[in-house]
Amino acid sequence: MAFLYDNCCEIFITCNGGGMVDEDAGLRCQFPNLCLSSPCNNGGTCHPVVEGNTPDYICSCPLGYIDKLCLTIEENACLSGPCRNGGSCDLVTLTEYKCRCPPGWSGKTCQQADPCASNPCANGGQCVPFESSYVCRCPQGFHGATCKEDFNECSRTPPICKNGGTCVNEIGSYQCHCRQAFTGDNCEHLYVPCNPSPCQNGGTCQQTGDVAYECTCLAGTEIWKATL
Repeated sequence: MAFLYDNCCEIFITCNGGGMVDEDAGLRCQFPNLCLSSPCNNGGTCHPVVEGNTPDYICSCPLGYIDKLCLTIEENACLSGPCRNGGSCDLVTLTEYKCRCPPGWSGKTCQQADPCASNPCANGGQCVPFESSYVCRCPQGFHGATCKEDFNECSRTPPICKNGGTCVNEIGSYQCHCRQAFTGDNCEHLYVPCNPSPCQNGGTCQQTGDVAYECTCLAGTEIWKATL
């Protein structure tokens, strides 16, 4: 068969033995397209053809179906219904299959209950199936079998808050209350009053002590003094 495009349509026509196209086979769209009636069943694809002067069609059947209309079921691995618990069987080859399991089930034949279906891991934990059970991978700040236990960062040794800072535990996190002259999430940095400058609208910052500074405003007439 050869696949040709004419000015008005596309058509399959019969070729000569040498492979040349038989130009008398109907290249003027004079034959009806028998595929318009969708004769192929079970997802088969219809191809219009011309045999001599007679219009016809050929069905390309999906895996597992045969005959002119794709109605006859061919012996295949899904016929025995291997997928359990409402799973759907998809053919890979006539002798191989793959099950699409519904939510809550897994395994080659959907035979195993999915232990993660109930979302047992709390606080954003990731559930990972393990044999017939599961394991929770907990995010930072939580621990326990289902990530429901808050991790007390303030109990760490050495202390998480540096330079004498006070640690306050929170759900899934913590805060450091720093001593004067220190700053940062963990009080790890020495506080420098003018770096960065706290003065706004172009004012100039001048450090006057360990934790004190002055802002000189652009007009030059006002000086603001501050201490951390």
